[in-house]
Amino acid sequence: MTTKAINEQGVEKATESKSNLLVKTVLWLATLLFLPQIILGFLSGMFFGVWQGEKFTTSAFDVWYMTISVLLTLSLISPLITISLLIKATKAETWSERFDFWAVKVMGVSEVAKWTVVGFSFWFISSILGWWIKIPEEQFMLDIKAASNSTDMIILILFTLCLVVPIMEELIFRGWLFSKVAQTKLGNIGALLLTAFVFTTIHSQYEHVITFLMLLSFGLLLGFVRYKSNNTCYTINIHALFNTLTLTTLLLN
Repeated sequence: MTTKAINEQGVEKATESKSNLLVKTVLWLATLLFLPQIILGFLSGMFFGVWQGEKFTTSAFDVWYMTISVLLTLSLISPLITISLLIKATKAETWSERFDFWAVKVMGVSEVAKWTVVGFSFWFISSILGWWIKIPEEQFMLDIKAASNSTDMIILILFTLCLVVPIMEELIFRGWLFSKVAQTKLGNIGALLLTAFVFTTIHSQYEHVITFLMLLSFGLLLGFVRYKSNNTCYTINIHALFNTLTLTTLLLN
């Protein structure tokens, strides 16, 4: 076999390996996104059935399951499952190796300040733009506002949506998924674009196209920060800041 043939064979194997990695990544992503929901949905159904007894109906369960308090409570529980799956999906022996693959690193003061300004600027500009073009209010956000009728609910809303959700979503998308896709033939740019797209599509609680466009822009920003800084902690910081400012404005209005 000639050197040229050997090189071509090596390239073909590398391409095939990267293609297989992409397929495995898609399968693991589906597992990370949907398996926790399936498990918690099943357990919630069992709990509701025992609680209601003979009064149990599917329609009553659907109404109860979609209430803000239940959804937020499940969002607090789901990381217990998701983190376990994330560990399985990451080929690493130690937590140090896992954090390195997820790009979870120590943050610098100047970098925190820089990316915080970037995140705040994005929120401010998007808020002004939303007001100017009169983006319709999403029912999900109105439901959150209506549910914030007690101190306990406000704490639950802020803790879940401003801390737990940003951490988990960034670990999955800008941490694990970005690193996985970057290893394939799509590279870093493909990782940036793909993570932004999937991040947008999972927010099925929203209804309006303009909202999804804003989410896509936000996902692209987070992907850009991950690409430039190689540190998921900065994207967590921006995501948490954006959610905090958005929810604070919502609850105060």
